[in-house]
Amino acid sequence: MQAKLEKELELIRYVRHSILETIADLSTEQMNLVPTNMKNNLIWNVGHLVFTQQMLCYQLGGITPTIDIPYFAQFSPDTHPGAFINDAEIEKIKDVFSEAFEKLADDIVSGKLDHYTAWDLPSGIAIEGIEDAIATNAIHEGRHFGVIISLTKLVANPAD
Repeated sequence: MQAKLEKELELIRYVRHSILETIADLSTEQMNLVPTNMKNNLIWNVGHLVFTQQMLCYQLGGITPTIDIPYFAQFSPDTHPGAFINDAEIEKIKDVFSEAFEKLADDIVSGKLDHYTAWDLPSGIAIEGIEDAIATNAIHEGRHFGVIISLTKLVANPAD
């Protein structure tokens, strides 16, 4: 595996670990709270990162995703939290959040993603292979980490 791709994976792993640390002590209610003037909650953001990683790194490149797509579709772009997500489901989502990334890293090392099919972002930017998909995913996860930090502050101090 090339050094640049290894670095991207290392950065995504760091962001994912940091997200889990950031939300570790929050209650189920805090994870489900949509603060005033916000569109989504914390658990939606975590589920959204799972869904988007699978779309960018697998499905849009013509490779079968490794997660339960029908379940995680509730976290797709332009969706909003629906039903309250209980503690057991939150733990399941957090587990998949970690496991799906490690499976992606293993699939890259094993060459499973070597036959990735090129496609274009809505902006017209070409995603020509798994390297481009990983870079795009890293940017997306960084953006959502910022949102997660903000949401964590809002749910920890809802009166502020």
